[in-house]
Amino acid sequence: MRTLVVALLLTTTSLSTTFAADINAVSRVDAVTVFPQGAEVTRIAAARIAAGEHTLIFEGLPGDLSPETLRIEGTGKGAIEIGSVDSKTVALRRSELDADRRRVEKDIETLADERAALDQAIQDADYQKGLMQQLAAGTLARKPGVGDTHILDAQGLSGVLDLVSARLTSLGKTSLDARQRQREIDRLTEDLNNKLTELAPRGGQRTRVTVHLSAPAETEGTFKLSYRIWYAGWQPLYDARLGAMDKDGKARIELVRRAEVSQSTAESWDNVALTLSTGRPLGETAAPELTPAVIDKLVETQGGGYSEAKDEERIAAEETPSQSKFKVRRVDVGDADIASPLDVALQQAQTNVEIAGFQALYGIKDRLSIDNAGTAKKVRIATDQIDAKLSALAVPKLDPNAYLTAAFTLTGDTPLLPGLILLYREGVFMGQGVLPLLSPGEETKLGFGADDLIKVKRIEVKRRTAEEGLLTTSNIDERAFDITIKNLHQASIPVTILDQAPYSTDQKISVETLSGMTPATVRDYERQRGVLAWSFDLASQDSKVIKHGYKISWPRDVKLGRLP
Repeated sequence: MRTLVVALLLTTTSLSTTFAADINAVSRVDAVTVFPQGAEVTRIAAARIAAGEHTLIFEGLPGDLSPETLRIEGTGKGAIEIGSVDSKTVALRRSELDADRRRVEKDIETLADERAALDQAIQDADYQKGLMQQLAAGTLARKPGVGDTHILDAQGLSGVLDLVSARLTSLGKTSLDARQRQREIDRLTEDLNNKLTELAPRGGQRTRVTVHLSAPAETEGTFKLSYRIWYAGWQPLYDARLGAMDKDGKARIELVRRAEVSQSTAESWDNVALTLSTGRPLGETAAPELTPAVIDKLVETQGGGYSEAKDEERIAAEETPSQSKFKVRRVDVGDADIASPLDVALQQAQTNVEIAGFQALYGIKDRLSIDNAGTAKKVRIATDQIDAKLSALAVPKLDPNAYLTAAFTLTGDTPLLPGLILLYREGVFMGQGVLPLLSPGEETKLGFGADDLIKVKRIEVKRRTAEEGLLTTSNIDERAFDITIKNLHQASIPVTILDQAPYSTDQKISVETLSGMTPATVRDYERQRGVLAWSFDLASQDSKVIKHGYKISWPRDVKLGRLP
Protein backbone atom coordinates (compact mmCIF):
# COMPACT_ATOMS: atom_id res chain seq x y z
CA MET A 1 0.00 0.00 0.00
CA ARG A 2 2.83 2.42 0.85
CA THR A 3 4.51 1.57 -2.46
CA LEU A 4 1.34 2.47 -4.34
CA VAL A 5 1.03 5.81 -2.56
CA VAL A 6 4.66 6.67 -3.29
CA ALA A 7 4.26 5.67 -6.94
CA LEU A 8 1.09 7.70 -7.22
CA LEU A 9 2.81 10.68 -5.61
CA LEU A 10 5.77 10.43 -7.97
CA THR A 11 3.47 10.12 -10.97
CA THR A 12 1.44 13.15 -9.90
CA THR A 13 4.59 15.16 -9.26
CA SER A 14 6.07 14.35 -12.64
CA LEU A 15 2.84 15.25 -14.42
CA SER A 16 2.22 18.46 -12.51
CA THR A 17 4.95 20.35 -14.35
CA THR A 18 3.14 19.82 -17.66
CA PHE A 19 -0.07 21.49 -16.47
CA ALA A 20 -0.74 24.95 -17.90
CA ALA A 21 -0.32 27.76 -15.36
CA ASP A 22 -1.08 31.46 -15.45
CA ILE A 23 1.83 33.77 -14.68
CA ASN A 24 1.10 37.42 -13.91
CA ALA A 25 3.79 39.54 -15.55
CA VAL A 26 4.90 42.42 -13.35
CA SER A 27 5.91 44.82 -16.13
CA ARG A 28 7.04 48.43 -16.40
CA VAL A 29 7.46 50.83 -19.31
CA ASP A 30 11.15 50.67 -20.20
CA ALA A 31 11.49 52.46 -23.56
CA VAL A 32 9.31 54.66 -25.76
CA THR A 33 9.79 55.77 -29.36
CA VAL A 34 7.67 58.85 -30.03
CA PHE A 35 6.60 59.91 -33.53
CA PRO A 36 5.19 63.32 -34.50
CA GLN A 37 1.87 61.61 -33.79
CA GLY A 38 1.72 58.32 -31.96
CA ALA A 39 4.31 56.32 -30.04
CA GLU A 40 5.66 52.80 -29.70
CA VAL A 41 5.87 51.64 -26.09
CA THR A 42 8.08 48.79 -24.88
CA ARG A 43 7.35 47.12 -21.56
CA ILE A 44 9.75 44.77 -19.83
CA ALA A 45 8.96 41.94 -17.40
CA ALA A 46 10.99 39.17 -15.78
CA ALA A 47 9.42 35.81 -14.85
CA ARG A 48 10.39 32.34 -13.72
CA ILE A 49 8.99 29.70 -16.07
CA ALA A 50 8.46 26.14 -14.88
CA ALA A 51 8.67 23.22 -17.26
CA GLY A 52 5.55 22.83 -19.38
CA GLU A 53 3.03 25.12 -21.01
CA HIS A 54 2.06 28.44 -19.41
CA THR A 55 0.26 31.69 -20.04
CA LEU A 56 2.07 34.96 -19.31
CA ILE A 57 -0.52 37.68 -18.56
CA PHE A 58 0.07 41.43 -18.94
CA GLU A 59 -2.69 43.31 -17.13
CA GLY A 60 -3.65 46.97 -17.09
CA LEU A 61 -2.31 47.99 -20.52
CA PRO A 62 -3.90 51.03 -22.23
CA GLY A 63 -7.34 50.29 -23.57
CA ASP A 64 -6.73 52.27 -26.76
CA LEU A 65 -3.56 50.53 -27.90
CA SER A 66 -3.52 49.09 -31.41
CA PRO A 67 -3.77 45.31 -30.95
CA GLU A 68 -2.38 44.59 -34.42
CA THR A 69 0.93 46.19 -33.36
CA LEU A 70 1.49 43.91 -30.35
CA ARG A 71 4.90 42.23 -30.49
CA ILE A 72 6.63 40.01 -27.91
CA GLU A 73 10.27 39.01 -27.71
CA GLY A 74 12.65 38.04 -24.96
CA THR A 75 15.67 36.19 -23.72
CA GLY A 76 16.01 33.32 -21.27
CA LYS A 77 18.61 31.27 -19.49
CA GLY A 78 17.06 28.20 -21.06
CA ALA A 79 14.90 27.37 -24.05
CA ILE A 80 11.51 29.11 -24.11
CA GLU A 81 9.11 28.87 -27.03
CA ILE A 82 6.62 31.70 -27.57
CA GLY A 83 3.29 30.67 -29.04
CA SER A 84 0.29 32.82 -29.78
CA VAL A 85 -0.33 36.31 -28.40
CA ASP A 86 -3.92 37.24 -27.57
CA SER A 87 -5.39 40.58 -26.53
CA LYS A 88 -8.71 41.52 -24.99
CA THR A 89 -10.28 44.82 -23.96
CA VAL A 90 -11.44 44.73 -20.36
CA ALA A 91 -13.86 47.31 -18.95
CA LEU A 92 -12.98 48.34 -15.42
CA ARG A 93 -15.95 48.51 -13.14
CA ARG A 94 -16.77 51.96 -11.86
CA SER A 95 -16.77 50.69 -8.29
CA GLU A 96 -13.18 49.50 -8.68
CA LEU A 97 -12.08 52.86 -10.07
CA ASP A 98 -13.87 54.76 -7.30
CA ALA A 99 -12.40 52.52 -4.60
CA ASP A 100 -8.90 52.96 -6.01
CA ARG A 101 -9.36 56.72 -6.22
CA ARG A 102 -10.62 56.91 -2.64
CA ARG A 103 -7.66 54.87 -1.43
CA VAL A 104 -5.15 57.07 -3.26
CA GLU A 105 -6.89 60.27 -2.11
CA LYS A 106 -6.80 59.00 1.51
CA ASP A 107 -3.08 58.28 1.20
CA ILE A 108 -2.52 61.80 -0.14
CA GLU A 109 -4.47 63.28 2.76
CA THR A 110 -2.47 61.22 5.28
CA LEU A 111 0.79 62.45 3.82
CA ALA A 112 -0.50 66.04 3.84
CA ASP A 113 -1.38 65.73 7.54
CA GLU A 114 2.06 64.32 8.32
CA ARG A 115 3.72 67.15 6.43
CA ALA A 116 1.69 69.72 8.39
CA ALA A 117 2.77 68.08 11.65
CA LEU A 118 6.38 68.26 10.53
CA ASP A 119 5.94 71.97 9.76
CA GLN A 120 4.79 72.46 13.35
CA ALA A 121 7.72 70.40 14.67
CA ILE A 122 10.16 72.59 12.70
CA GLN A 123 8.55 75.77 14.05
CA ASP A 124 8.71 74.43 17.64
CA ALA A 125 12.37 73.49 17.22
CA ASP A 126 13.19 76.93 15.83
CA TYR A 127 11.33 78.58 18.74
CA GLN A 128 13.17 76.48 21.33
CA LYS A 129 16.50 77.28 19.68
CA GLY A 130 15.70 80.97 20.00
CA LEU A 131 14.83 80.55 23.70
CA MET A 132 18.06 78.64 24.39
CA GLN A 133 20.11 81.33 22.67
CA GLN A 134 18.36 84.06 24.69
CA LEU A 135 18.90 82.06 27.92
CA ALA A 136 22.60 81.63 27.20
CA ALA A 137 23.01 85.30 26.31
CA GLY A 138 21.16 86.40 29.48
CA THR A 139 23.20 84.13 31.72
CA LEU A 140 26.52 85.33 30.34
CA ALA A 141 25.57 89.02 30.26
CA ARG A 142 23.82 89.20 33.69
CA LYS A 143 25.55 91.47 36.23
CA PRO A 144 25.45 90.65 39.99
CA GLY A 145 22.80 92.61 41.85
CA VAL A 146 23.21 94.59 45.13
CA GLY A 147 24.22 92.19 47.87
CA ASP A 148 24.60 89.33 45.36
CA THR A 149 27.90 87.63 46.02
CA HIS A 150 27.39 84.76 43.54
CA ILE A 151 29.84 84.90 40.63
CA LEU A 152 29.70 82.40 37.67
CA ASP A 153 33.07 80.65 37.66
CA ALA A 154 34.77 78.90 34.74
CA GLN A 155 33.28 75.53 35.64
CA GLY A 156 29.77 76.95 35.75
CA LEU A 157 30.29 78.80 32.46
CA SER A 158 31.46 75.57 30.81
CA GLY A 159 28.39 73.75 32.05
CA VAL A 160 26.05 76.38 30.63
CA LEU A 161 27.79 76.28 27.25
CA ASP A 162 27.69 72.47 27.13
CA LEU A 163 23.98 72.45 28.01
CA VAL A 164 23.13 75.03 25.35
CA SER A 165 25.30 73.33 22.72
CA ALA A 166 23.79 69.89 23.32
CA ARG A 167 20.26 71.24 23.26
CA LEU A 168 20.84 73.26 20.08
CA THR A 169 22.39 70.19 18.39
CA SER A 170 19.36 68.09 19.31
CA LEU A 171 16.93 70.72 18.06
CA GLY A 172 18.92 71.13 14.83
CA LYS A 173 18.81 67.38 14.18
CA THR A 174 15.06 67.36 14.83
CA SER A 175 14.57 70.16 12.28
CA LEU A 176 16.85 68.47 9.71
CA ASP A 177 15.11 65.09 10.04
CA ALA A 178 11.73 66.78 9.63
CA ARG A 179 12.79 68.54 6.41
CA GLN A 180 14.24 65.33 4.96
CA ARG A 181 10.97 63.53 5.67
CA GLN A 182 9.07 66.39 4.03
CA ARG A 183 11.09 65.96 0.83
CA GLU A 184 10.28 62.25 0.86
CA ILE A 185 6.60 63.07 1.44
CA ASP A 186 6.66 65.42 -1.56
CA ARG A 187 8.02 62.65 -3.78
CA LEU A 188 5.43 60.17 -2.53
CA THR A 189 2.65 62.71 -3.04
CA GLU A 190 3.77 63.32 -6.62
CA ASP A 191 3.68 59.57 -7.34
CA LEU A 192 0.20 59.30 -5.83
CA ASN A 193 -1.03 62.25 -7.89
CA ASN A 194 0.24 60.48 -11.02
CA LYS A 195 -1.67 57.36 -9.99
CA LEU A 196 -4.73 59.49 -9.40
CA THR A 197 -4.43 60.84 -12.94
CA GLU A 198 -4.27 57.29 -14.29
CA LEU A 199 -7.55 56.51 -12.50
CA ALA A 200 -9.38 59.33 -14.27
CA PRO A 201 -12.71 58.40 -15.90
CA ARG A 202 -11.14 58.32 -19.38
CA GLY A 203 -9.16 55.26 -18.25
CA GLY A 204 -12.23 53.08 -17.86
CA GLN A 205 -10.89 50.43 -20.25
CA ARG A 206 -7.74 48.38 -20.18
CA THR A 207 -6.17 45.77 -22.41
CA ARG A 208 -5.18 42.31 -21.20
CA VAL A 209 -2.49 40.54 -23.23
CA THR A 210 -1.86 36.83 -22.82
CA VAL A 211 1.28 35.18 -24.19
CA HIS A 212 1.35 31.39 -24.47
CA LEU A 213 4.72 29.87 -23.57
CA SER A 214 6.28 26.46 -23.29
CA ALA A 215 9.58 25.41 -21.74
CA PRO A 216 11.18 21.95 -21.63
CA ALA A 217 12.75 22.71 -18.24
CA GLU A 218 12.44 25.32 -15.52
CA THR A 219 14.16 28.57 -16.45
CA GLU A 220 14.05 32.35 -16.12
CA GLY A 221 13.18 34.77 -18.88
CA THR A 222 13.00 38.48 -19.60
CA PHE A 223 10.20 39.53 -21.94
CA LYS A 224 9.67 42.72 -23.93
CA LEU A 225 6.15 43.59 -25.04
CA SER A 226 5.76 46.45 -27.52
CA TYR A 227 2.67 48.16 -28.91
CA ARG A 228 1.56 51.37 -30.62
CA ILE A 229 -0.58 54.09 -29.07
CA TRP A 230 -1.96 57.21 -30.73
CA TYR A 231 -2.51 59.75 -27.95
CA ALA A 232 1.11 60.87 -27.85
CA GLY A 233 3.49 62.83 -30.03
CA TRP A 234 6.22 65.42 -30.29
CA GLN A 235 6.63 68.67 -32.13
CA PRO A 236 9.85 70.50 -32.94
CA LEU A 237 10.87 73.84 -31.43
CA TYR A 238 13.86 75.84 -32.57
CA ASP A 239 16.05 78.67 -31.29
CA ALA A 240 17.97 80.66 -33.89
CA ARG A 241 20.63 82.93 -32.36
CA LEU A 242 22.24 85.30 -34.83
CA GLY A 243 25.71 86.62 -34.02
CA ALA A 244 27.30 89.91 -35.01
CA MET A 245 27.85 90.74 -38.69
CA ASP A 246 31.42 90.79 -39.93
CA LYS A 247 32.89 93.16 -42.51
CA ASP A 248 31.83 90.84 -45.35
CA GLY A 249 28.19 90.91 -44.32
CA LYS A 250 28.30 87.38 -42.92
CA ALA A 251 27.33 86.03 -39.52
CA ARG A 252 26.88 82.73 -37.74
CA ILE A 253 23.58 81.27 -36.60
CA GLU A 254 23.44 78.97 -33.59
CA LEU A 255 20.47 76.74 -34.37
CA VAL A 256 19.22 74.87 -31.31
CA ARG A 257 16.82 72.02 -31.99
CA ARG A 258 14.37 71.13 -29.25
CA ALA A 259 11.39 68.82 -28.99
CA GLU A 260 8.20 69.13 -26.98
CA VAL A 261 6.89 65.69 -26.02
CA SER A 262 3.48 65.00 -24.49
CA GLN A 263 1.14 62.07 -24.04
CA SER A 264 -2.40 61.52 -22.77
CA THR A 265 -2.63 57.76 -22.40
CA ALA A 266 -3.68 55.50 -19.54
CA GLU A 267 -0.11 55.03 -18.32
CA SER A 268 2.69 57.26 -17.08
CA TRP A 269 6.16 56.95 -18.53
CA ASP A 270 8.42 56.84 -15.49
CA ASN A 271 12.20 56.78 -15.94
CA VAL A 272 12.05 55.57 -19.56
CA ALA A 273 14.56 55.55 -22.40
CA LEU A 274 13.09 58.07 -24.84
CA THR A 275 13.70 58.12 -28.59
CA LEU A 276 12.20 60.65 -31.01
CA SER A 277 11.55 59.60 -34.60
CA THR A 278 10.87 61.77 -37.63
CA GLY A 279 8.84 58.93 -39.18
CA ARG A 280 5.13 59.52 -39.71
CA PRO A 281 3.33 56.18 -39.43
CA LEU A 282 -0.12 57.80 -39.72
CA GLY A 283 0.55 59.21 -43.18
CA GLU A 284 -0.11 57.58 -46.51
CA THR A 285 2.24 54.75 -47.44
CA ALA A 286 2.08 55.27 -51.21
CA ALA A 287 1.27 57.98 -53.71
CA PRO A 288 -2.45 58.36 -54.55
CA GLU A 289 -3.85 57.00 -57.80
CA LEU A 290 -5.37 59.19 -60.50
CA THR A 291 -8.68 58.06 -61.97
CA PRO A 292 -9.46 58.60 -65.66
CA ALA A 293 -11.12 61.95 -66.45
CA VAL A 294 -13.58 61.43 -69.31
CA ILE A 295 -15.63 64.11 -71.03
CA ASP A 296 -18.89 62.73 -72.49
CA LYS A 297 -21.55 64.22 -74.67
CA LEU A 298 -25.09 64.60 -73.38
CA VAL A 299 -27.79 62.42 -74.97
CA GLU A 300 -31.41 63.50 -74.99
CA THR A 301 -33.67 61.00 -73.21
CA GLN A 302 -37.28 60.13 -73.92
CA GLY A 303 -38.52 62.42 -71.18
CA GLY A 304 -36.85 65.42 -72.73
CA GLY A 305 -33.96 65.42 -70.25
CA TYR A 306 -30.30 64.74 -70.79
CA SER A 307 -27.91 62.10 -69.44
CA GLU A 308 -24.25 61.24 -69.93
CA ALA A 309 -23.43 58.78 -72.67
CA LYS A 310 -21.48 55.74 -71.43
CA ASP A 311 -19.82 53.57 -73.97
CA GLU A 312 -18.68 50.04 -73.31
CA GLU A 313 -15.02 51.03 -72.99
CA ARG A 314 -15.78 53.55 -70.26
CA ILE A 315 -17.93 51.05 -68.35
CA ALA A 316 -15.12 48.52 -68.54
CA ALA A 317 -12.61 51.11 -67.37
CA GLU A 318 -14.78 52.07 -64.40
CA GLU A 319 -15.38 48.48 -63.34
CA THR A 320 -11.85 47.17 -63.78
CA PRO A 321 -10.62 45.58 -60.56
CA SER A 322 -7.14 47.05 -60.93
CA GLN A 323 -8.39 50.37 -59.55
CA SER A 324 -9.48 48.89 -56.24
CA LYS A 325 -6.79 46.27 -55.82
CA PHE A 326 -3.81 47.38 -53.72
CA LYS A 327 -5.48 50.72 -53.07
CA VAL A 328 -4.00 52.65 -50.16
CA ARG A 329 -6.50 53.36 -47.40
CA ARG A 330 -6.05 55.83 -44.53
CA VAL A 331 -6.98 54.32 -41.20
CA ASP A 332 -9.21 56.56 -39.10
CA VAL A 333 -7.94 56.56 -35.54
CA GLY A 334 -10.50 59.00 -34.16
CA ASP A 335 -9.83 62.31 -32.45
CA ALA A 336 -6.21 61.65 -31.61
CA ASP A 337 -5.38 65.27 -30.78
CA ILE A 338 -2.47 65.81 -28.42
CA ALA A 339 -3.32 68.06 -25.48
CA SER A 340 -1.98 71.60 -25.56
CA PRO A 341 1.53 71.46 -24.11
CA LEU A 342 2.41 73.20 -20.89
CA ASP A 343 5.90 74.49 -20.28
CA VAL A 344 8.07 72.43 -17.97
CA ALA A 345 11.75 72.47 -17.10
CA LEU A 346 14.02 71.89 -20.09
CA GLN A 347 16.45 69.02 -20.25
CA GLN A 348 19.65 70.45 -21.75
CA ALA A 349 21.37 67.13 -22.44
CA GLN A 350 21.49 66.60 -26.20
CA THR A 351 20.55 63.47 -28.11
CA ASN A 352 22.37 60.70 -29.90
CA VAL A 353 21.34 61.03 -33.55
CA GLU A 354 20.96 57.91 -35.68
CA ILE A 355 20.00 57.80 -39.35
CA ALA A 356 17.85 54.70 -39.79
CA GLY A 357 16.91 54.24 -43.43
CA PHE A 358 14.59 57.09 -44.35
CA GLN A 359 14.08 58.54 -40.88
CA ALA A 360 16.14 60.18 -38.16
CA LEU A 361 16.11 58.84 -34.61
CA TYR A 362 17.05 61.10 -31.71
CA GLY A 363 17.98 59.12 -28.63
CA ILE A 364 17.70 61.19 -25.42
CA LYS A 365 20.78 60.58 -23.27
CA ASP A 366 19.17 60.53 -19.83
CA ARG A 367 16.08 58.63 -18.81
CA LEU A 368 13.02 60.82 -18.43
CA SER A 369 9.59 60.73 -16.84
CA ILE A 370 6.55 62.05 -18.73
CA ASP A 371 3.18 62.00 -17.03
CA ASN A 372 -0.03 61.16 -18.86
CA ALA A 373 -1.85 64.42 -18.10
CA GLY A 374 -0.75 66.12 -21.34
CA THR A 375 2.09 68.03 -19.69
CA ALA A 376 4.81 68.73 -22.24
CA LYS A 377 8.42 67.77 -21.61
CA LYS A 378 10.98 69.84 -23.50
CA VAL A 379 14.22 68.13 -24.47
CA ARG A 380 17.23 69.37 -26.40
CA ILE A 381 18.08 67.47 -29.56
CA ALA A 382 21.15 69.16 -31.03
CA THR A 383 22.95 72.45 -31.61
CA ASP A 384 24.31 73.43 -35.04
CA GLN A 385 26.59 76.29 -36.01
CA ILE A 386 25.60 77.53 -39.49
CA ASP A 387 27.17 80.26 -41.62
CA ALA A 388 24.64 82.76 -42.92
CA LYS A 389 24.66 85.59 -45.45
CA LEU A 390 22.98 88.74 -44.17
CA SER A 391 20.95 91.19 -46.19
CA ALA A 392 18.29 93.84 -45.64
CA LEU A 393 14.79 93.70 -47.11
CA ALA A 394 12.40 96.66 -47.11
CA VAL A 395 8.90 97.35 -48.42
CA PRO A 396 8.71 101.11 -47.81
CA LYS A 397 5.23 101.47 -49.29
CA LEU A 398 3.87 99.43 -46.36
CA ASP A 399 6.55 99.72 -43.65
CA PRO A 400 9.35 102.30 -43.20
CA ASN A 401 11.66 99.71 -41.59
CA ALA A 402 14.27 97.55 -43.25
CA TYR A 403 14.36 93.99 -41.93
CA LEU A 404 17.53 91.98 -41.39
CA THR A 405 17.39 88.68 -43.25
CA ALA A 406 19.75 85.72 -42.89
CA ALA A 407 20.04 83.19 -45.72
CA PHE A 408 21.63 79.83 -44.89
CA THR A 409 21.93 76.28 -46.14
CA LEU A 410 21.01 73.47 -43.77
CA THR A 411 24.00 71.32 -42.90
CA GLY A 412 24.20 67.87 -41.34
CA ASP A 413 22.43 64.62 -42.18
CA THR A 414 18.98 65.07 -40.65
CA PRO A 415 16.01 67.11 -41.85
CA LEU A 416 14.20 69.81 -39.92
CA LEU A 417 10.49 69.26 -39.44
CA PRO A 418 8.20 72.31 -39.67
CA GLY A 419 7.89 74.09 -36.35
CA LEU A 420 7.95 77.27 -34.31
CA ILE A 421 11.30 79.09 -34.20
CA LEU A 422 12.32 81.70 -31.65
CA LEU A 423 14.63 84.36 -33.08
CA TYR A 424 17.46 86.08 -31.19
CA ARG A 425 19.85 88.74 -32.49
CA GLU A 426 23.04 89.24 -30.49
CA GLY A 427 21.35 87.77 -27.42
CA VAL A 428 18.15 89.84 -27.67
CA PHE A 429 14.82 88.15 -28.36
CA MET A 430 13.39 89.57 -31.58
CA GLY A 431 10.22 87.51 -32.02
CA GLN A 432 9.15 84.20 -33.46
CA GLY A 433 8.44 82.68 -36.84
CA VAL A 434 7.76 79.35 -38.52
CA LEU A 435 10.48 77.18 -40.00
CA PRO A 436 9.41 75.13 -43.05
CA LEU A 437 10.32 71.52 -43.72
CA LEU A 438 14.03 71.55 -44.66
CA SER A 439 16.26 68.80 -45.99
CA PRO A 440 20.06 68.79 -45.70
CA GLY A 441 21.54 71.02 -48.40
CA GLU A 442 18.36 73.08 -48.80
CA GLU A 443 18.52 76.87 -48.49
CA THR A 444 16.08 79.08 -46.60
CA LYS A 445 15.82 82.56 -45.11
CA LEU A 446 14.92 83.85 -41.66
CA GLY A 447 13.97 87.38 -40.69
CA PHE A 448 15.59 88.79 -37.53
CA GLY A 449 13.58 91.94 -37.01
CA ALA A 450 13.94 95.59 -37.98
CA ASP A 451 17.47 96.81 -38.71
CA ASP A 452 17.77 100.27 -37.19
CA LEU A 453 21.03 100.93 -39.04
CA ILE A 454 19.33 100.81 -42.44
CA LYS A 455 17.28 103.95 -43.03
CA VAL A 456 14.59 103.89 -45.74
CA LYS A 457 12.34 106.76 -46.80
CA ARG A 458 9.72 106.79 -49.57
CA ILE A 459 8.22 110.10 -50.66
CA GLU A 460 5.84 110.93 -53.48
CA VAL A 461 7.44 113.47 -55.81
CA LYS A 462 4.82 113.61 -58.54
CA ARG A 463 1.09 113.07 -58.92
CA ARG A 464 -0.73 114.32 -62.01
CA THR A 465 -4.23 113.54 -63.24
CA ALA A 466 -5.27 114.98 -66.60
CA GLU A 467 -6.73 114.36 -70.04
CA GLU A 468 -4.69 114.11 -73.20
CA GLY A 469 -5.14 113.32 -76.87
CA LEU A 470 -6.12 115.16 -80.07
CA LEU A 471 -8.63 112.96 -81.85
CA THR A 472 -9.67 110.88 -78.88
CA THR A 473 -9.39 111.95 -75.29
CA SER A 474 -7.92 109.68 -72.62
CA ASN A 475 -7.57 110.01 -68.91
CA ILE A 476 -4.10 109.73 -67.42
CA ASP A 477 -2.74 109.29 -63.90
CA GLU A 478 0.99 109.77 -63.32
CA ARG A 479 2.75 109.01 -60.06
CA ALA A 480 6.44 109.07 -59.11
CA PHE A 481 8.32 108.28 -55.91
CA ASP A 482 11.84 108.68 -54.57
CA ILE A 483 13.03 105.88 -52.27
CA THR A 484 16.17 106.79 -50.31
CA ILE A 485 18.23 104.10 -48.54
CA LYS A 486 21.18 104.80 -46.23
CA ASN A 487 23.51 102.21 -44.65
CA LEU A 488 24.81 103.14 -41.18
CA HIS A 489 26.52 99.79 -40.62
CA GLN A 490 30.29 99.57 -40.41
CA ALA A 491 30.22 97.06 -43.28
CA SER A 492 28.67 96.79 -46.71
CA ILE A 493 25.34 94.96 -46.83
CA PRO A 494 23.14 93.68 -49.65
CA VAL A 495 19.79 95.50 -49.79
CA THR A 496 16.56 94.59 -51.58
CA ILE A 497 13.74 97.13 -51.95
CA LEU A 498 10.27 95.97 -52.97
CA ASP A 499 7.56 98.14 -54.47
CA GLN A 500 4.76 97.65 -56.92
CA ALA A 501 3.33 99.03 -60.13
CA PRO A 502 -0.26 98.38 -61.19
CA TYR A 503 -0.92 96.12 -64.16
CA SER A 504 -3.89 95.88 -66.51
CA THR A 505 -5.84 92.93 -67.82
CA ASP A 506 -7.86 95.12 -70.19
CA GLN A 507 -6.48 96.21 -73.55
CA LYS A 508 -8.14 99.60 -73.17
CA ILE A 509 -6.17 100.33 -70.00
CA SER A 510 -2.40 100.73 -70.33
CA VAL A 511 0.34 101.04 -67.70
CA GLU A 512 3.82 102.24 -68.61
CA THR A 513 6.96 103.19 -66.69
CA LEU A 514 7.83 106.88 -66.65
CA SER A 515 11.06 107.93 -68.30
CA GLY A 516 14.11 108.43 -66.11
CA MET A 517 13.07 105.78 -63.57
CA THR A 518 15.54 103.32 -61.99
CA PRO A 519 15.22 99.95 -63.77
CA ALA A 520 14.11 97.13 -61.47
CA THR A 521 16.48 94.23 -60.93
CA VAL A 522 13.57 91.77 -61.01
CA ARG A 523 10.06 92.27 -62.29
CA ASP A 524 7.26 90.07 -60.96
CA TYR A 525 9.38 89.27 -57.91
CA GLU A 526 8.88 85.67 -56.75
CA ARG A 527 6.18 85.29 -59.43
CA GLN A 528 4.04 88.04 -57.92
CA ARG A 529 2.73 90.07 -60.82
CA GLY A 530 3.41 93.79 -60.55
CA VAL A 531 5.94 93.45 -57.70
CA LEU A 532 9.30 95.07 -58.49
CA ALA A 533 12.59 94.42 -56.72
CA TRP A 534 15.76 96.50 -56.70
CA SER A 535 18.76 94.61 -55.30
CA PHE A 536 22.21 96.10 -54.76
CA ASP A 537 25.16 96.18 -52.34
CA LEU A 538 25.19 99.32 -50.23
CA ALA A 539 28.56 100.33 -48.83
CA SER A 540 29.03 101.48 -45.25
CA GLN A 541 27.78 105.06 -44.64
CA ASP A 542 26.61 105.21 -48.26
CA SER A 543 23.13 106.07 -49.58
CA LYS A 544 21.17 105.39 -52.74
CA VAL A 545 18.04 106.87 -54.33
CA ILE A 546 15.64 104.71 -56.34
CA LYS A 547 13.27 106.51 -58.70
CA HIS A 548 10.03 104.68 -59.25
CA GLY A 549 7.06 105.91 -61.29
CA TYR A 550 4.34 104.86 -63.69
CA LYS A 551 1.61 106.25 -65.93
CA ILE A 552 -1.92 104.83 -66.25
CA SER A 553 -4.00 105.68 -69.36
CA TRP A 554 -7.63 104.74 -70.07
CA PRO A 555 -10.44 105.93 -72.36
CA ARG A 556 -12.64 108.74 -71.20
CA ASP A 557 -15.79 106.61 -71.31
CA VAL A 558 -14.23 103.92 -69.09
CA LYS A 559 -14.57 104.20 -65.35
CA LEU A 560 -11.78 102.85 -63.15
CA GLY A 561 -11.94 101.67 -59.63
CA ARG A 562 -9.78 103.01 -56.83
CA LEU A 563 -6.21 103.47 -58.05
CA PRO A 564 -3.31 102.20 -55.89
